[in-house]
Amino acid sequence: MQDENIFLKDMSWPEIKDRLTKTDIAIIPAGQTEQHGKHLPINVDNIICTGIAQRVAEATYETAKPVVAPTIPFGYSDIPYFRDYPGVFSLKPETLTDVYEQVAFSLVRMGFKKIIFINGHHPNPPFIQEAMRRVTKKSGAFTAMANFFEIPQEEVLKILEEQGQPPVWGHACLIETSVSEVFGAKVREEFVEESYMGEFPKELKDYVPLAPIGINVQSYEYNDTARAYWPADGNGPMGIPVGHSKEIGERVIAATINPIVELVNSIASLEVKIHEEYLEKRPFY
Repeated sequence: MQDENIFLKDMSWPEIKDRLTKTDIAIIPAGQTEQHGKHLPINVDNIICTGIAQRVAEATYETAKPVVAPTIPFGYSDIPYFRDYPGVFSLKPETLTDVYEQVAFSLVRMGFKKIIFINGHHPNPPFIQEAMRRVTKKSGAFTAMANFFEIPQEEVLKILEEQGQPPVWGHACLIETSVSEVFGAKVREEFVEESYMGEFPKELKDYVPLAPIGINVQSYEYNDTARAYWPADGNGPMGIPVGHSKEIGERVIAATINPIVELVNSIASLEVKIHEEYLEKRPFY
């Protein structure tokens, strides 16, 4: 039975100190603030990664008692055409990487030895991964990332096929709309409509929007494909939000949290040795 808070933001410092006698695992939701079509608020990525973090923390409370750190609400979205929508914030890659690193190091300095990022924004992972490398190399902490845009892929493709939709998702689509709805996002039903994309270069038809496993095409930054994702008169989503439901959202959430729950439970008893000489440095980053 959960009898303690799971969110660091709601704890006093003595409560955090006490919690550190019971756990050394902290979960960092990493989101973004940006347009999500006409039908969703710009806070969707933060809503999703925070909601997933909460579900994981609740599911592992008895076994690991992890805490959820404050959500990092900004990411990278300096993408051609996409950045022109009102509501899009973006940090420089080096700034964003530093933010991830320093938030994680703050947790390590408190006494948390195992840090798990939960990513809720598609372009964030390279910067999270570099921050993880720095944190582990310098401090000895265990770090990991769970990516919302990869873990439930098998279930997502099954849902899209059931709904008669093409295998394209990731932004204000059927999936994000359904998941964010479960976590309390207000959906403007009058603006839920068929979104559309422009034509991709014929030479890239086998690589954009979906590339074969192991092939990574930089389609967001490449001008011609970015324009196809977000046409001049487009309404913002990538994918089709029509047909969204909380039932679909719960299916995707379950497929997402199960592997993360397994990870948290697996590392609960892991012995991690922090580099004490590093913690004595001032400033610590």
